[in-house]
Amino acid sequence: MWWFRKRKQVLFDYTRDIHSHILPGVDDGVRTYGEAIAILKELSELGVRRVTSTSHVCFPTLMNGRENLRPLLENLRAGLQKEGVKIKLDLGAEYRVGEYMLGLIDRGEILSGDENRVLVEHSFLSPSPFFDRVVFELQARGYEVVLAHPERYAFWGDDIVRHGEELKNRNCRLQVNILSFAGYYGKEAQRGAERLHDAGLIDYYAGDVHGMRQVEGIRKFLVG
Repeated sequence: MWWFRKRKQVLFDYTRDIHSHILPGVDDGVRTYGEAIAILKELSELGVRRVTSTSHVCFPTLMNGRENLRPLLENLRAGLQKEGVKIKLDLGAEYRVGEYMLGLIDRGEILSGDENRVLVEHSFLSPSPFFDRVVFELQARGYEVVLAHPERYAFWGDDIVRHGEELKNRNCRLQVNILSFAGYYGKEAQRGAERLHDAGLIDYYAGDVHGMRQVEGIRKFLVG
């Protein structure tokens, strides 16, 4: 479904969500299968048709991978089918960029969903010194690289549009959180999201859902 918020002047497609933490018990997101199914049911009712699960991967504390995440995804798919929730799931990850990623890339262990798309993030304190090399290695292997929630990186400040343009010139994609437009992450993130939107730099609008609270916020923002 296409959504248009007149007050915010934001027009976007929210039928595909590439950023979510809906696999239970693996990071700071959803805790139980019941919660995950309830969240996905709500997203389905909002018109979302496909969701990529992007559990955090961060060295050395959260080294999630295909071995532990795939069974959770399959169980969640079975639960959705049982409940009659018509939403498709695929398996990705949200990678905190670091040197450890180079080993994952070399070993073919990167999770990229069904569309060869890799979601990456910086620390909220500073950009990763390995970002350029990681992007190069991923793109050399045919992956689409997407930077998660750039509007939330306070270290970019008033230069966010310039940084966004530089990334787009390097064939990187940008994903902005829907709730940033509602001020959920603070005024600075809201301004960053609006500036990236006005500059036409956003490729994906996503929920970054960690629990029902975000889903309720998204529904309020979209529907009122």
